Amino acid sequence: MVKAPFSKEIERLASECGGIVSVAVRNVANAFDFSYNDDVRMGSASTIKVPMLVEAIRQVRDGALSLDSEYKIAREQCCDGSGVINYLHDGLAVTLKDLLTLMIIVSDNTATNVLIDIIGMDNVNSTLRGWGYTGTILQRKMYDWSGIAQGKDNFIVAREAADLLAKIARGEALGGEWDEMVIEIMRNQQSTNELGLLLPEGVLANKTGQVEGAVNDIGVVTTDKFRYSIAVCTKDAPVPGEAKVTIGRISKAVWDTVAVL
Repeated sequence: MVKAPFSKEIERLASECGGIVSVAVRNVANAFDFSYNDDVRMGSASTIKVPMLVEAIRQVRDGALSLDSEYKIAREQCCDGSGVINYLHDGLAVTLKDLLTLMIIVSDNTATNVLIDIIGMDNVNSTLRGWGYTGTILQRKMYDWSGIAQGKDNFIVAREAADLLAKIARGEALGGEWDEMVIEIMRNQQSTNELGLLLPEGVLANKTGQVEGAVNDIGVVTTDKFRYSIAVCTKDAPVPGEAKVTIGRISKAVWDTVAVL
């Protein structure tokens, strides 16, 4: 476990950002474990889509679903916010693999909501609980205002996210090729300007999330020399852009520290 002066740098960056900042790093190979405020339950925004991806691949592994199955997206299924499906033609036919890819790499909310119907919200949460993750939870679809009004929201815990991603990176979550499939989809992420802001290209597989006061990014960093998972979640930063930059600076501080171990 790396401490001062690294921990003091993280504390400084968190203080300058404002609000609540939560950081978890987990060693996969030649890195280190680090925790800063990492047991706080935070609004997940779109980072909850990673547990959804894992659950979908689990069901594929177990034969309940097929990556090649096709689904037609009706106009009434389209959802506002991030993504591309709601700009395409009514009745678009996509495979399960397409839906998973769109949900992660462009954070497509329509794909996400269709997937919730396919894989089941309760199944996502049951799988998380099976790994002992009690703070991360999926309780509503994207842009479900009635659900929000009822107090239902989606949450993530940095410690749980980093631990799950470390399991996946080690091939210990779903096993072998299935865990690698999760990483490969995340590696094609189109939004890399938080954790990846100050990192070399091609080393990050990640998923960002932003909604109201929450700005988050979780991922796996891989090089020929080291590998680690990282989750940085923020809440109520006065300036969302500053939160994004802070995530980038924290990520670079972790990278620089690991690189000289």
